[in-house]
Amino acid sequence: MSQERPKPTLDEFDEVLRLLARELSVNDPEGEAWILSSIAAAGVKLRTLRFILEHGSPESSPALLDIGAQIGSLAIYAARLGIRSSAVDIPDFFEKFARTSLKCGVDYRSCDVTTSPLPYADQSFDYVSYLDVIEHHHHSPKRVLEEICRLLKPRGCVIVSTPNQASIYNRITLLKGGSVSDPFDYFFERTAQMTPYPGHHREYVRAELQLALVASGFRVLECMVIDEDLRPALRLIRREQNGNLFLQLWRHRKNLGPAALGSFWSIFGLPFGRVLWAVAEKAR
Repeated sequence: MSQERPKPTLDEFDEVLRLLARELSVNDPEGEAWILSSIAAAGVKLRTLRFILEHGSPESSPALLDIGAQIGSLAIYAARLGIRSSAVDIPDFFEKFARTSLKCGVDYRSCDVTTSPLPYADQSFDYVSYLDVIEHHHHSPKRVLEEICRLLKPRGCVIVSTPNQASIYNRITLLKGGSVSDPFDYFFERTAQMTPYPGHHREYVRAELQLALVASGFRVLECMVIDEDLRPALRLIRREQNGNLFLQLWRHRKNLGPAALGSFWSIFGLPFGRVLWAVAEKAR
């Protein structure tokens, strides 16, 4: 009789963040707050883990590579759930964050995917997570997607998330004469000495993401527009609460509003959410 798969939860993901905050932010309150604030992005990570656990065989432990792992929270939680976890990120992030992941059983390696092949053998993984990375490439993502295809086993899957350029919020902003690019101060002042620019170089619409996957050797299983789960945003507000709750809700309105409306758009199948979510299977 096969053992039932564990179900990823927000509480357990939060525990991983607290572990990372303790390990990485000794005598660094700002660093600790930054790590803990990433709970706001937990929705897509939990969705990814749920997909892997629901579609993998109960008798075997799937192998996952997380590209753009940063602090390593997804890979560490995946390892706790019995997934064989690996992770890669650029050397700067590797030097800061890999030690804790390695202690937790994650094979975290240094790699700049924009310039180098991924440091793993062909057909090493059942799943590759590629979450909120593709929009940061300062070049076509085709080479990276083909590298991912190389690493996947037959019928292995890549899971992609990226901002939806055609979200209703972007449309409204443009109608009002605003910009949907990164904040101007961040682009113009704060990153003026950084080459290449670390922000978003290209955001995609659903049809473009599907075309990119098909052209790189994948068969698209699902590609949809979603919004982040409301619960992580509320968890962040409770964590930060230091005064009037209504003021906190107002301060986080740009995240809470879309998260609350996400289920509404989904009912009608409208592509208005802020996030593109795709799962694609290796086709060759």
